[in-house]
Order: sequence, then structure tokens, then C-alpha cells
Amino acid sequence: MKIAVSSLDVFFFLFLRFTVALLILIPILLLARRKPYPNLKGLGLGVVVFLGFLFQVFGIRYTSAINSAFITSLNTPLIPLLSFLLFRKKPSLKAIFSIALGMVGLVLLTEAYRVTSISIGDLLTFICAFLWALQILLVGRVSEESDALVLAYSESISVLTLSALFSLSIGENWIRPENNILVAVMYTGVIATAFAFYIQAWAQKVVPPEFTGLILLLEPVFASIFTFFILQETLNLVEALGAVLILVSVAAST
Repeated sequence: MKIAVSSLDVFFFLFLRFTVALLILIPILLLARRKPYPNLKGLGLGVVVFLGFLFQVFGIRYTSAINSAFITSLNTPLIPLLSFLLFRKKPSLKAIFSIALGMVGLVLLTEAYRVTSISIGDLLTFICAFLWALQILLVGRVSEESDALVLAYSESISVLTLSALFSLSIGENWIRPENNILVAVMYTGVIATAFAFYIQAWAQKVVPPEFTGLILLLEPVFASIFTFFILQETLNLVEALGAVLILVSVAAST
């Protein structure tokens, strides 16, 4: 994503990303003999996903990348809280311990302990975290009664449509991506969207939402690994310790 948005406007990039995802999902739907009719609940989930991107994009304009990474990942502790408030489901002690350990690791990995003030960007990003937590909770509910492939397809339709409308409404430039930018669009569309949305919907039939959120804390860990190999960015000792604690927290949750 960092490579793609260095040359493409954000919502135009999202439009391209989800277009690629649909070009992958539609043939698979047909080959699996599924009718390409969107699931209404899946369309609603897609709206939540788009709003998450929206608040994240506008939030990061008024806060630092470190703040954005940390606050966005607050969706992990928000999941059991929302689950209790919405569905009266109490989290297990193992889940509470694992999430607490994972959040300590996240603080170290993102160096969030250096934060000295709260900005409007932080508040906007917190709304994004709330929306990601809500999406994970709702996928956990909807996936029990919906086909995972159709659910991923439906979510992608909503995000593609809203991204295109929003991109056009704010006057973003629609240009043809080339070379490594095109590779970034293809990768995020095929792997990080079509495959990831399907796997999430399929896996959450059996994995509780609070553990799904904890596992997603691995995102900044994998991001650090990929940025080391692709962008030659490295971790200091404290950040590396944070990454290790996140790995331990996920292992402790099993």
C-alpha cells in the first residue's frame, strides 16, 4: 500500500484494488457454481470496511504514522468490549491476558509510549479502530449463516462502489498505474483483499472474534518483516522486543 499510494490517490487506489479483487472473485464464484448475487449483509459489512478506510485516511493526515498504526490496532481490545456491550458475551481470562500482552508488544513495536499529545487525527483514527472491531465482530456473526466466498464478494462490491464515488466526488486523478505500482495494486487486490476477505469469512466460522483481533496484531509484525526485505527498513531493539511479545501473545491464546 505504501508503494501504491506514493503515486496514486488513495480512493482511486482502493477502487483499483477492489476491482482486481472482484475480477478474481467473480470467476471463482462461477466455477464454484455460486450465483454472483451479492449478500445484503455482506454489502453492509463492505460499508463498514469502507468507512474504516475513510477515517484511517483522513486521520493519518492529522497524526503521525506511529500514532495511526497504534490506534488502528486498538481494534483488538475493542472487540471483547463491543462483544460484551452488543451481545453480552464475556471474554475468557486467556483472551484478556493474551490481548493485554499483545498490546504491550504493540506499544513497543510502534513506539507509542513516545506519544505526548492527542490530536483530531488520533480521534478520527480511533473511529477507524472501532469500525475494524465492529467488522470483525459482524463477520463472526454473519459467517455462521453465509457462504464465505459470497461474503467476500459482497464486501468488495460495496468498497469498490463507494471508493469510486468518493474518488470522483473529491476530484482525484485517475491515471494508469505502471511497473511496481501495478504490482502493488495486483498484490493488494488478489492477496490482501480477495484471498484475505475470503479466509477471514471462512476462518471466523470457528475462530472467536477476540482471537481473530489478536491474530491481526501480527499485521505490524509481518509489515516489519516485509519492509526489511522490500524497503530495507529495520527495527531497533525495543521494536524487536515488541514484535516478539506479539508473537508470544498469539501463541499464548491457543
